[in-house]
Amino acid sequence: MILPPPEEISTFNDALRRQKSRVFDLFSNSTAKSTVTFPLWGTSITVYANANLSIYSAQKCNASCRFCVEELRPASRGISLQFQKKTNVDDSDYFARLEQSLVAMAPLSPSLSITGGEPTKDPRLPRILQCVRQTPAKRRTLTTNASGLMDIHGGRRLLEHVADAHLNHLNISIADPDPRANGIQMGLRDGLTPAQLCDVVSTVASAGTRVRLSCVLLKSGVQGIDNLIAYLEFARSMGVDNVIFRQLMKSDPATHYSNSIVTFSDQQRVLLEPLLDQISCHPQFTFEKQIVGYYYYVEVWKYQGMDVVFEEADLAHLEAVKRQQPQIIHELVFHPNGRLASTWQPWDGVLGPPEDCDLLMIN
Repeated sequence: MILPPPEEISTFNDALRRQKSRVFDLFSNSTAKSTVTFPLWGTSITVYANANLSIYSAQKCNASCRFCVEELRPASRGISLQFQKKTNVDDSDYFARLEQSLVAMAPLSPSLSITGGEPTKDPRLPRILQCVRQTPAKRRTLTTNASGLMDIHGGRRLLEHVADAHLNHLNISIADPDPRANGIQMGLRDGLTPAQLCDVVSTVASAGTRVRLSCVLLKSGVQGIDNLIAYLEFARSMGVDNVIFRQLMKSDPATHYSNSIVTFSDQQRVLLEPLLDQISCHPQFTFEKQIVGYYYYVEVWKYQGMDVVFEEADLAHLEAVKRQQPQIIHELVFHPNGRLASTWQPWDGVLGPPEDCDLLMIN
């Protein structure tokens, strides 16, 4: 198969839509097309130049999404989340290790993402936000169901702490524009009201942070073009001009731990490719670009001035690429146990900090 040269990715290529991450090539069609090699605690590592560093919150999520990605990731490796997620309960040690990891990644200047779990219910989040704000990065993002943004920390709403961090993006997961339906889909009792969401959008926008709503495609929820447009109009009414629609992630049946999340995802998955074929013919949508990742595929479109992103991901392909390119690190995760790793599993691809490292303390 012949791929377009990198400069033509912004011109739609149908072969990319069909082949997706199966044709990913780091040096020809990735967003960075390069790697960075640098010393890390006495060892030389090679990392994809546009890698993301996720700070994985220890806080258990207060929602119970039947399509939970946090549950699906360990399930794809054959284990349950309860056996994977371990927490460093010593705040001083945890933050010393976080600081040391962020300093060590300076040669890469990665994108920084705070995720979970549910980070807005994490008492450590205000201090994590301070660390992120002080660290050079390509982009800074917080992903959340937003349920804790009105909670009080240090006499102020958490929302104000988020605004102070001057993040690039605040990603808010909302499965359905109707609050009642969203509560059912996400198993979330204390989600934001529309009025609170408007408050969040305006507050962080004044600090230069852009809100993006994230919606999973479900057969029992948002699934067709009419549903998409209704969701986009809801987002617009909240002051949001950036929405991402996600196909439920796939995993490998030969290796995954079969649980209710895997079963629900297989039953409820709305395939993105046929939906994109319809979008391509719709007069209100205009193509922007395609992005081919090592286990994900993205298309970006415009809808009446709004950015609309479509994404699908395959965890089985992620493992295949890791086997094919074991010398290259594609992503970084700082785990709740205070360890930096190259995977979402804290026992796999551990990079440090080493136990005998002089840990830097945050002032």
